[in-house]
Amino acid sequence: MSKATTAERALNRKGGTMSRLIKTLFGFYPVLLPLVVVGVVLCAIINSIGATFLQSALQIISESWQSGDWEAAQPKIAQLVTTLACIYGVGILSSLFWNRAMAIVTQGSLEKLREKMFNRMQDLPIRYFDTHQRGDIMSHYTNDIDTLRQMISQSLPNLLMTTIVIVTVFFIMLYYSVWMCLVIVAGVAFMTFMTKLLGSNSARFFIAQQTELGVVEGHIEEVMNGQKVVKAFCHESAAEADFDERNEKLFEVSQKANMYANILMPILMNLGNLLYVLVALAGGIFLALGVPNLSISGMALSIAVVVPFLNMTKQFCGQIGQISQQINAVVMGLAGADRIFELIDEKPEADEGYVTLVNAQVNPDTWQLEEADHHTGMWAWKHPHRATGEIEYVPLRGDLVMDNVDFGYTPDHEVLHGVSVFAKPGQKVAFVGATGAGKTTITNLINRFYDIADGKIRYDGINVNKIRKADLRRSLGVVLQDVNLFTGTVMDNIRYGNLDATD
Repeated sequence: MSKATTAERALNRKGGTMSRLIKTLFGFYPVLLPLVVVGVVLCAIINSIGATFLQSALQIISESWQSGDWEAAQPKIAQLVTTLACIYGVGILSSLFWNRAMAIVTQGSLEKLREKMFNRMQDLPIRYFDTHQRGDIMSHYTNDIDTLRQMISQSLPNLLMTTIVIVTVFFIMLYYSVWMCLVIVAGVAFMTFMTKLLGSNSARFFIAQQTELGVVEGHIEEVMNGQKVVKAFCHESAAEADFDERNEKLFEVSQKANMYANILMPILMNLGNLLYVLVALAGGIFLALGVPNLSISGMALSIAVVVPFLNMTKQFCGQIGQISQQINAVVMGLAGADRIFELIDEKPEADEGYVTLVNAQVNPDTWQLEEADHHTGMWAWKHPHRATGEIEYVPLRGDLVMDNVDFGYTPDHEVLHGVSVFAKPGQKVAFVGATGAGKTTITNLINRFYDIADGKIRYDGINVNKIRKADLRRSLGVVLQDVNLFTGTVMDNIRYGNLDATD
């Protein structure tokens, strides 16, 4: 699948991703997040009503100018200022609350998403890690989580606040004058068209940038792990060329994404300034011609109405600009969320086994094996027969048989065909052959890292498909050809397979 197709697929899916993300956030914080929404809405409404106080103040001043009674206007102005101060005080407290609460929601949600990704990663089959670059998987925990952090903590609250402000200001404008409101709506419609035109191109390339970033990080991680091989085969120049090719693709999509994003804001700002002039011009023409006002309030069109409209025009256009600024962050966040949900939704490793490994002991009366509730040093397979319901205890001996096994890492390419080998308890068996002959593949099949296409693998006479994978692997001691030391002491690494092992 091409990168363009991937970006288009992500864009088509972003509506569902946004819906799922919001449901997930509300699921994490069912009480705190609604309170945050209330706080954001309250702040947005408070920030929108300044124009109404300006209109009232101008109305009082206009009436005082006509009557010449300035003393009567002073208490009214003082009352307006006091009321406005109290309202803005509530807005400050509300803003303080939702910003602090949003920090808890953001970081807490990211913590839970990282846990979900890591827990799902532990349930994925080895095939997933063999077919995905480690750097790309790591990119889910770094780049994707970071873009999601910016989206949750900044973009979503700002978008909600901006939407509320736009709706509130729109109804305030309708309340004062429908004619003036129509002038602004016409200008904003054109600004919205430009935002959609440029924003959609920017979004497509930002999604592609997120994908290419994972590819580049995957390549870097791969080369870093194989640096000794690179130097041993003097592959430095070829490695640089491979990196440059991937880095160039990342540069191209990033350049285009930011180019569209950077030209959008200046265009909208200039359109907003132009609309401000048009509103002032329209207001002057309406006043000069004595155009009858059409409004919900029933007020006549006057300077007390036109001047607040100019402020609301600035406010309205500024909010449209805010939306354009947040679009790219939202798209990148959705692209990151889409990749995160893609990992969380990966199909876990299937395990239909029902035979388990248990501590066993010999019953002194019947001389039969039975399950023990403590460590006995003797192990047995607990094999419930589905037909009869009886439980059979089979001693763990290490008798292994591969009977006519077929296997391929992909269905169209078989690497093992009709393989039959066996190892008796205590017997030493060595596989010798060229690289790629299937030696490691056989050990992978015994551990059930992969399932065979045909044939049988029996362990102590039991088909390994019937043995629960965790118990099968617990019964085997494996020394892998690739040594991996985890962070910690040497003792921690020796004890890795059995954390309860004594010193």
